[in-house]
Amino acid sequence: ESGVGISCARLCPPDGRRVAAGCDDAAVRIWSMMDGDDTGGGGGKGSVDNDGDDGVRESAHVLLGHKNGFPVFDCDWNRDGRTLISAGGDGAVRIWDTAAVGPYGRLANVTKKTSSHAAGLASVSLTAVATGGAVNASAPTQSNAGGGTPSTTTTATSGSRHPLNVPGSRSDSLVEASGAAITAYWGHSPSSPVWSVRFAPSGYYFASGGSDRTARIWTTDRPAPVRILSGHVSPNINSVDWHPNVNYLLTGGDDRTVRMWDVQTGRCVRLLGGARDGVNLVRACPSGRYVAGGGHDGVGPPWGPG
Repeated sequence: ESGVGISCARLCPPDGRRVAAGCDDAAVRIWSMMDGDDTGGGGGKGSVDNDGDDGVRESAHVLLGHKNGFPVFDCDWNRDGRTLISAGGDGAVRIWDTAAVGPYGRLANVTKKTSSHAAGLASVSLTAVATGGAVNASAPTQSNAGGGTPSTTTTATSGSRHPLNVPGSRSDSLVEASGAAITAYWGHSPSSPVWSVRFAPSGYYFASGGSDRTARIWTTDRPAPVRILSGHVSPNINSVDWHPNVNYLLTGGDDRTVRMWDVQTGRCVRLLGGARDGVNLVRACPSGRYVAGGGHDGVGPPWGPG
């Protein structure tokens, strides 16, 4: 969408078929990178299609929940490829089920035809519309061919149709899976942004870093943090990352240090200095032997915590 800035982006595990982005309008957007994905393929809702020289046509699922119009500064996927976590300028960390039917789901792109038979049986014909545009339903029309019971037909007006007859089906309204907020976690100081959030490899724990001089460790089934990590001398904890063994958490801040915390005790067990400016990003290598940090000056020294 024009005029919407992107603060962060993450590919969905395990195959990268979707990408989630935190935006500066307090929304999280999810795009599908492949046709035929369950979030909408074939150029439809939730797809990114390359139109050659004409540019890229984009349509996204939009997750709304962060308040006050502050940007979403970070997001991260759980290893299940379905659950998403986001950190916002409103001070909240939110978890989303990206495959659920959310409160902002739109009517599905279908055509409904309901008719009555002499025997009292009802049949419903659902005609799928293979496009991603909004559905514009025409006014219901009635017919009374052959003197039978009138039938009512509501017809969608876009795309090609592929009929699917389902005898005895109910004519309930259908909605597209558009994602739903599961819960919000409030623990950082009120009105202080949360800059970074990261799921642990196990998927049960997650960590957040905020502008209140603390990083916090949470579990998905508790509303309050299980550990509060305090030690940075600057207000902003810009980045958090898990050690691959999940026994340690790494944090980087504006005090030009990276700190390594013991998850069990909440104590800082390693202080890594040497950065010439504030540390904006910190990541552990897959083996856990090295840590890399990226500073505001674009220079990131590597460390070897052992």
